[in-house]
Amino acid sequence: MKKVIAILGILLCCFVMTNLNLAATQADDTGHTSVNAPTTSPDGSKWRFGYCGSESFITYTTTLVALVNALEEIGWVDNLEGFDQVAKTEDSRTIWSWLATREVSPYIEFVDDAFYNLRDPDFDQEAIIERLSNKKDIDIMLVMGAAAGILLSNAEHDTNIFVFAASNAVRSGIIDSVEDSGKDNVWAHMDEHRFVRQTRAFYDIVEFKKLGMVYEDSDNARVYSAVNEIESLAKEKGFEIIRYHVTEPRTPEEFPRYYQEVQAAYNKLAEQVDAVYVTIASLESEKLPELFQPFYEHKIPVFSQLGNIEVQYGALLTVSVMDEVNVGRFGADTISKCLLGAKPRDLEQSFQSAPMITMNAEVAKKIGFKLPFDLVIVVDEAYQTIGPQ
Repeated sequence: MKKVIAILGILLCCFVMTNLNLAATQADDTGHTSVNAPTTSPDGSKWRFGYCGSESFITYTTTLVALVNALEEIGWVDNLEGFDQVAKTEDSRTIWSWLATREVSPYIEFVDDAFYNLRDPDFDQEAIIERLSNKKDIDIMLVMGAAAGILLSNAEHDTNIFVFAASNAVRSGIIDSVEDSGKDNVWAHMDEHRFVRQTRAFYDIVEFKKLGMVYEDSDNARVYSAVNEIESLAKEKGFEIIRYHVTEPRTPEEFPRYYQEVQAAYNKLAEQVDAVYVTIASLESEKLPELFQPFYEHKIPVFSQLGNIEVQYGALLTVSVMDEVNVGRFGADTISKCLLGAKPRDLEQSFQSAPMITMNAEVAKKIGFKLPFDLVIVVDEAYQTIGPQ
């Protein structure tokens, strides 16, 4: 278990060293912070922001909230009274409507009819491309997830787009590389090694021989489910991957079929593996205790790729690599530079999140997982029960 502490120490050092660059760009030679003052657009009007999400997903919502809060921290937004309450709805459309119908900033307008979700029944792909390429009434599009990033980064328009919460924007084809997006108007947050750090930590904690995975058999799903990272680690460490494929739901009507497929896969895995990696998928948190029951019965540790919410609802642990608060600060700083004249293509895209271990004590008890002292002292957060706290 000493390896766990050593690995996390190295990861934390890498995180600190990488992100010192951001702080360094905000200080002058005297060590005092020097921030360019927020301003309206050249014609005196507010900068107009739009939003496009790949679907409704908690990480997209928390990233949006973090971006807004960070924009307030650096002065672009100045009136968020009541925002904390609406943020608790965990619904991006509700949050966007709140921002759009209040005077939250003298510099930025969150445009009410510029909210798009690719999974909405009335989503019109041609309409959004037409708006960005011909109407050109949006200055910044906040884009969440790989599917939306792929759509808007590969369309013919010059509206500035900032992509967040895509598992790997390079592998997804959103940007050319970490160093260069490839298009003047395109930027995407990159933490290219986050799932490498996460899966290595999981292996060093559990040292499994057979790892179970369930995911959709598509190129896009392989990216956001970290399949390549798991396969590389398996080749290095010599463990076997047992996998089952399901089809992600595209409409609400498909969820019953989807959950039947997932449950069937979990029932089989529970008898075949000694650990499970639950990949990012369309799983509703409240469904997890029931879905995970076969793993509890067979004493199988469940590791969550997504993060804390799944540990709260029944996974054993996660090494969180999605620090939305600091990604929001990084994103807000980057957007600020764009509003002050920089091209998205010229801005830094890489920002690594600090690893944080979260575990569920009730799950550990259910499966008889003994916590070595080495692990206990590096746990950042622990849920005592399964479900709402």
